[in-house]
Amino acid sequence: MKEPNLRLFGKWALGAALLLGFSGTPTAYGNTPTALAFSNRPSADGFTNASTVLVQTADSLVIDLKTALEIALSENPTVKVADMEIEKKQYAKKVAYGSLMPQVDLIGLYQRAIERQTVYFDEGFGFGGGDIDPTQYTPEELQVMQVLGKMMGGGGDKGSSSEGIQMGRFNVWSAGMNVSLPLVVPSLWKNIQMSEVDIHIAMEQARGSRINLVNQVKKAFYSLLLAQDSYRVFKQTYETDSINLVNIRNRYDQGVVAEYDVITADVRLKSLIPNILQSENMMKIADLQLKMLMGIDSEVPIKVEGSLDQYRSTLFNAVIPADTSLVNNSDIKQFDLQAKQLQNVHELQKLQYAPSLVSSFNWTYMSQNNDFRFRDYRWDPYSMLGFTLQIPIFSGGKRYHNVKQSQMQLWQLDEQRKEVERGLKLAIKNNYNLINKNIEQIVATESSVAQARKGQEITLKRYETGMGTIVEVNAAALAVVSAELQYRNAIYDYLAAKADLEKVLGYDIEPVNFDE
Repeated sequence: MKEPNLRLFGKWALGAALLLGFSGTPTAYGNTPTALAFSNRPSADGFTNASTVLVQTADSLVIDLKTALEIALSENPTVKVADMEIEKKQYAKKVAYGSLMPQVDLIGLYQRAIERQTVYFDEGFGFGGGDIDPTQYTPEELQVMQVLGKMMGGGGDKGSSSEGIQMGRFNVWSAGMNVSLPLVVPSLWKNIQMSEVDIHIAMEQARGSRINLVNQVKKAFYSLLLAQDSYRVFKQTYETDSINLVNIRNRYDQGVVAEYDVITADVRLKSLIPNILQSENMMKIADLQLKMLMGIDSEVPIKVEGSLDQYRSTLFNAVIPADTSLVNNSDIKQFDLQAKQLQNVHELQKLQYAPSLVSSFNWTYMSQNNDFRFRDYRWDPYSMLGFTLQIPIFSGGKRYHNVKQSQMQLWQLDEQRKEVERGLKLAIKNNYNLINKNIEQIVATESSVAQARKGQEITLKRYETGMGTIVEVNAAALAVVSAELQYRNAIYDYLAAKADLEKVLGYDIEPVNFDE
C-alpha cells in the first residue's frame, strides 16, 4: 500500500511557484485559517473572492500520531487477520496432539440381501458321496449321513452337487465400536513439533504486520501534515497577493504605478486558484488514506493536530543507533523460523523410512433375520484385538526423492535469506544517509526562510518608495514560497526516513530527554 506521493506534490508546488512568480507582504502570515473555499461572488475590487471557511463538526475525531497508531492497531483488518491466524495455528496444534489419542468410533450397519449366496460342496462334503467305511458307523448314523449328503451335495450323484445351497439370511444388522491407538508413529511426533513452529511463525508474522502498519500510519500521518502545510503556504500566498492587488490598484488610481503592475498582480492571483484546489485535493486523498489505515469509515470527520514545524523541536532529541545486526527485524526472524520448519519437514521425510505400530480393538453385535420383528432378534457378540506393524520396504524411490527435495528447499531458503539480509543492511545505510542529509537540509532551509522573509520586506519597501519594480517583488515572493516548501519537505523526508529505519530495525527510536 503506497501513501500519496506528496513529495512529488511539494516539488510540483515549488515549480508552480516558480512559474507564477508570487508576491506578498509579511503581514499576511499572522493568522492562519485552516480551510479555504472559493466563491464566484466578486469582491469590492472586482476580482474573485477567496474566503476561509472552517468546516468542523462537533463530533469530529481529533487525533494525534499516538492516537492514530492506537486506533490502527486495534481496528485495522490486517492486524485482526494476523491475530486470527495465530488462533488458527493453535487449533492446528491441538489437532496434532489429538492424533496421538485413541480414536473411538461407533458403527452401525444394515444390509439387505437381494440374492443370497450359493455354496457348493464337492462329494457331498464327505457325506454319502465319498469313501465311507460302513463298519465305522451304526445303521442309524449311516442313514443320517446319507440324508445330509443329499442335502449338501446330492448324495452319490456327482452331477447333483452343482445345484448347491443358499446360505445366510436376508437382513443383517450389526452395531459396535472400533478403537484405534497409535503406539509408535514417529511422523505424528514430528507433526506436533511442526505445529509449534507454525504458531511462532504466525506470531512473528503478526508482529511484522504491526510493524508495517505502524510504518504506513506514520508516513500517512506525516503526508497529511505535509499536505496541510503546503495548503497553508498556498493559501497564505493567495491572501498576501490579494492584499497586494488592492494596494497596487490604489497606487495605480493615484498614478504612482503603471497599469502593467495591476494586470500582472491580477493574473498571478487568478492563476493561483488551480494550485490551491490541487493542494486541497491532495490533502483529501491523504486524509482518506489515513482513515483507511486506521480502519475507520471514510465518512467519519477527523481533525489532525499539529504541523510539521512541531517536529522540528524533536529533531536533535532522537539518537539514531548504529545498529546493523537485524536481530529485531521481522523479515529475518520469519526466515529463521521458516528454516526451522523446513528442517522439521526434512526430518519428517526421513521418518517415512521408520516402522509404525498401531493397535486396534473391535466389539460388534450382529443379528441375521428374514423379517423385521426386532424383539425376536438374536444378537451375537463379536470382538477382536489386534496390532498392525508396518515396515516400509520399497516405494519406487518416492521417499528418497522427497528427502532430496526437502534438502534442496533448505538450501534455497538459505540463499534467499542472504539476499534479504544484504538488502536490509543496504536499506539501513540508505536511511542513515537520508536522515543525515535531511537534517542538514532542514537547518539550511530554516535559515533560508528567515532570510527570504527579510529580503521580501526590503523589496516591498523599495517598491513602495519607487526604487524597486514588480519583478523584484515577484522574485522576493518566489524566494519565500520556495524556502517554505523546501523546509517542510525536508522535515517530511526526515520523518519518513526515520520511520523506514524503524521498520527495518524492528523497534521505535525514542527521543532522549537530555534534561534528566
